[in-house]
Parts: sequence; structure tokens; C-alpha cells
Amino acid sequence: MPRVRKLGLALAVLLAVSLCLAPARGQLRTSSKRPAVRILHLKDVERRIYRLTNEERRKKGLPPLDRDETLVEIARMHTDDMLRRHFFSHVNPDGASPKDRIAPVYSNFISRAGENIWSGKGQDYSDSKLIARVIVDSWMTSPGHRANILNPDYTHLGVGVGVLDREIRATQNFVTRRQ
Repeated sequence: MPRVRKLGLALAVLLAVSLCLAPARGQLRTSSKRPAVRILHLKDVERRIYRLTNEERRKKGLPPLDRDETLVEIARMHTDDMLRRHFFSHVNPDGASPKDRIAPVYSNFISRAGENIWSGKGQDYSDSKLIARVIVDSWMTSPGHRANILNPDYTHLGVGVGVLDREIRATQNFVTRRQ
């Protein structure tokens, strides 16, 4: 009889645990995967970065860069990738470079491409004017990034800025469109 009681007690415990772990009544558990990570794109910051970049070019007597929606999407995709996979580099963990991301879309239309990236953590991104200025100022104090912004050969620009939790990434993609 003690064996039957132990078995009954074990079944009761198992049932109680399974009821605690089961979805609430009326809910279906469709997947054990974590929910998709939602990245917020800071479109006002993107627009401000675009304007500030052209302001820097104007100061040097350079023509403004045209905003290119396809480059915006490529920049956002790289920004999102950096946030989701927790890296900060022009080359993603799969080995894809800016050229690899841009060339398939523009292979017959561009002769030159470049990229600037920026990362911040804990910044207050609610002030779009301030965060855009911080990002552009950071690029302008870096020789390589500054060279991209002030490159007279570039004709088009796409900017992508995303935030996940308190982490921000920004990407600028530059191209020279063939005439």
C-alpha cells in the first residue's frame, strides 16, 4: 500500500506542476520560441542626421546628398542586425560587408559606396535633435567617418537609426550613382 500512495502522491504533484505551467484557459501555446524582438526606428533622428550631414557638406562647399529610400532600408537592416545579434561592426557575423549589402541592389548603378556606423547605450533618445547632433558630431570627429561625410564623389545617402531597450545603433550608407 505505501508504494501505491507514493505513486499517487507523485502523480498529484506532477498534475499540479503541469497545471501551473500550462497556458491559461483559452490560450493556445503555438511555439516555444521567444517573441520577435521589436526594434524602434527613430525616423525623426534619421531625418535630422540627413539634414546635419548635408549641413556639414554645405560648410565645405560640397553639393548635398540626395536621400535614397533604398539606402535607408539597407541602413535600417544593418542597424537592426547589429541590435538583434549584439555586434558593432561594418562586417556582420556572417562576413557580409557594406559592399555585400549594397551591391546586389545597386550593382549596375553605383561606382562607389561607403558606410558610417555609431553605437550608444543608455542615451535619452527622446530628444531627436540632441541625439542626431551627438551622432553627427561623433562622426565628424572621426577621420574615417568625416571623410565619408565630406567625400565629394558621393551623391546619395541612406540613414537608419534603431533602438532596442536602451541601446541605439545608427548607420549611414553612401553611394556614388552613375549618370
